[in-house]
Amino acid sequence: MKRLTLLLAIVLLAANAFGFDFFYDNVFTDGSSPFDANNNTAPINYPGEGYYPSPGLLGEGGEPFDLEGLTVREKDGYIYVALANSFGYSAHSTTWNYDYNIGDLFIGKDGGDYSMAVDLENIAVDGLTTTRLYDVSGGNWNGLPAVSGSWGNYSQFDYIADQVGPFEIANKNNGAMVDYILGYQQGYETDFGDLASDGGDTYVWEIKIDKALLGDFTTLDFHVTLACGNDVINKSYSAVPEPATFLLLALGLAGTGIIRRKLR
Repeated sequence: MKRLTLLLAIVLLAANAFGFDFFYDNVFTDGSSPFDANNNTAPINYPGEGYYPSPGLLGEGGEPFDLEGLTVREKDGYIYVALANSFGYSAHSTTWNYDYNIGDLFIGKDGGDYSMAVDLENIAVDGLTTTRLYDVSGGNWNGLPAVSGSWGNYSQFDYIADQVGPFEIANKNNGAMVDYILGYQQGYETDFGDLASDGGDTYVWEIKIDKALLGDFTTLDFHVTLACGNDVINKSYSAVPEPATFLLLALGLAGTGIIRRKLR
């Protein structure tokens, strides 16, 4: 077990050593890799595949068409999200003559329902632009579209659609503006062996959200999936306490210590 843990640590360090060309330089310049350690697994049990992204029919799909990771940072009153995948916004199937898209980024708070979502349809390569953060409380979203080539039969697809969860925002009125950048690095995934195998190119959305738009929270719960149900990312992020919170905690612990000494 120790040997396996050490090996995983070496692989992760090797991935960080290469360094992706992140754009929000003051946030992700800590050697961050756009890949998760579990980027080659999926959180649901696919029929006939297990907890792995589907290889797709006729060899289309799988690792070259999956989600690679989601990384979150917090700084100066903003939440930064780096979302990575292997194909950009859309991948085209020559077999089915269909474009399979990435879904929107959904955000919940403290284990509750998804109440917000970032629209990922506006794309800009290597340039800063804006997109929107929408209120989707009350289930204001669509599920997976039933598309050709997703799975071998509709009974399997229905099972996957039930497991996957929200795919795309349904109502797009009056969303708050947020900044984002879509970065691209050719051949990046070939450098990491098993951590990001069989890939090649890497696309990373970096999204900057004003914390004031999110309201109070202890944890943020992120969710994104693919139109074919091929892969899903679910990840939670715990808020960083403000300096004043640290001070109050320290004072509270100090006071507790003084009271205990007096009682003794």
